Amino acid sequence: MENQDFNVQEYVNQMSFLLDLPINDEYKHGVIANFERIKDIAEIVNNFPLPESIEIAPIFEP
Repeated sequence: MENQDFNVQEYVNQMSFLLDLPINDEYKHGVIANFERIKDIAEIVNNFPLPESIEIAPIFEP
């Protein structure tokens, strides 16, 4: 799923408000930068093709 309209800065602001978790101005840029990285990594994972024949593992054992 690609969402080119996802605004990370707005997301951080809204989540900060909803969670009643204020972010100091001195840290806000770093928080937004980290969420940009998280978004980029999530896009790679979500866009990874999986074959239809793959089965869900009932138990994960490392």
